[in-house]
Amino acid sequence: MELSRPAIPSGIIATSHKSIPTKLGKRNFSLSSRGLRKAIEHLPSINARRLRLEKYVFLSIFFSVNFTLIYMSMYISKFYWILLPIYFLRPLIDFVEILTIVIAYPIRRANPRQPKVPETLENLVYLLPCYNETYAELMNSLNSLAEQKHLDAHSKAIIIVCDGRCKGKGMTKTTAEHLTQDVIERPSRTLAREAYTSWDGSEMNVEVVQGEFRGLPVFCIIKAENRGKRDGIILVRSFLHKFNQRNTKPSTGILSPGFFVQLSDFLIKASMPSVEYVVGMDADTRLDAECVLNLMQTVREGEQVVGVSGYVLADFTTSKPYSIPYLYQNAEYAIGQHRRRLRQDLTSRKVTCLPGCCQLLRVIESTCGDEILRQFGYYPKEKDGLFRTIRSMMSEDRDHVCLVLRENADVEVRQCLTARAFTSVPQSFPVFLSQRRRWTLGPITSDVLLAIRKTTGWVERLAAIASTFDWIVTLSMFLSRWFREDFDPQTGMMFFALVTFRDIWNLSIVLMSPRSLKEAIQYVIGAIMCNAFGPYVGMTVVLYSLYHLDDFRWGKTRIVSEDDSKRK
Repeated sequence: MELSRPAIPSGIIATSHKSIPTKLGKRNFSLSSRGLRKAIEHLPSINARRLRLEKYVFLSIFFSVNFTLIYMSMYISKFYWILLPIYFLRPLIDFVEILTIVIAYPIRRANPRQPKVPETLENLVYLLPCYNETYAELMNSLNSLAEQKHLDAHSKAIIIVCDGRCKGKGMTKTTAEHLTQDVIERPSRTLAREAYTSWDGSEMNVEVVQGEFRGLPVFCIIKAENRGKRDGIILVRSFLHKFNQRNTKPSTGILSPGFFVQLSDFLIKASMPSVEYVVGMDADTRLDAECVLNLMQTVREGEQVVGVSGYVLADFTTSKPYSIPYLYQNAEYAIGQHRRRLRQDLTSRKVTCLPGCCQLLRVIESTCGDEILRQFGYYPKEKDGLFRTIRSMMSEDRDHVCLVLRENADVEVRQCLTARAFTSVPQSFPVFLSQRRRWTLGPITSDVLLAIRKTTGWVERLAAIASTFDWIVTLSMFLSRWFREDFDPQTGMMFFALVTFRDIWNLSIVLMSPRSLKEAIQYVIGAIMCNAFGPYVGMTVVLYSLYHLDDFRWGKTRIVSEDDSKRK
């Protein structure tokens, strides 16, 4: 991705963008069904035959290893010292992580860092990427931003990046139409031609819609073509960092000088001479009323804190409160965030995942500079291997923060369990599998990055290696329960104790997470469901992910209406 353009023109504050055309040109084009899907989902040009071959080679090794382990498990006494560490790996890692949390938590609570409120209060930009969300989803997210408490003294603005003009099944309007016609108040529309260079190197035309939403200034960027969520994130983060540096007249990077001026004028008119933090969320997520304040209080604990992860739960307003999808996924979210991520926050203070639906980044060189965004914005090439392509296409939540931690050994990335966000969860099993495929393959490739980087601490390196290895042997660990020879009584008791300790911890989260009796009941039911059905669900996700290993489409999570896209 090219990150060099002419330097910012002098007198940028006074420069006008009135010459930008106000009417959008229309063009007709014809695509085959396959080409249309590629355009809608923005798939890279890949050597499909070679990647498919890599997939089959990997699957051959994967299944050979697992079926060998299944065979060996039938004779545990013969292969005891080979199988023992494999069987005990996951429960032992869980035991160590949970025990570390139990020890570290009271120590951290007894010696808390005090947030330092600066004399000049920080300015915030809310970044809201969207694709084919409904009017209700957009309003749900934007209302939660407008209703944030204790931020009246801070200057704030919303930047929306709409990735093309698509609509989901059953929608009468595209998301872009909802934004321009129904959501943004007092909109003004202009066209910016060749506004920026996308992560695949193409020059992008965008429609700019400026207005307000419940008193918050809004700058909406509607791309002429879909380029993916990562592309929009790179665009805004790059601009914000360049905006903060504008007095030194740096290159405008991937933005054209005219588009940079237009965005800069917007922030300056919003009384924002600089932007300290960018708060990221998804357009199907709503933030708790004090979410952003709590994120800010955590990042204020020191200049070395460059990012903060919120606490993401299932949204009870978009699901039936006692439905199976809600109960299971809500408990699954809570358990996951009270394990590895919490242990990272309490020990190394280097959380390796900032969820896209609730995160705060400090706008500085290490998070939004040219070099880190160049690495983060690496667009897959035909010569790239299977797993390098997966990392570029499926793991923006973890890929960016893992790169930041790899390149900057002294920074901290934190978790804030009081900064709550509620996200819509899949209501059907096919959509659930499609979502978890991305959540499985992306993090696995990021764990490999953590395992091999020089700056990774030995604890985190061990956790990353264990996570990757555990995923590789999941099939054998799942199936061998019906074939394996019994452990000797002493080994069996140790294994039972470790697993029981983990299950008790999962249930004990009810003492820390819920804020009402209803939430506690929902969590307990969900935790029991996770304990009973989690292995079967997890195995299904692994097999589904392996089957679709060389499929880089977004999947069923955000299905678009092809007929509508073809007319567009």
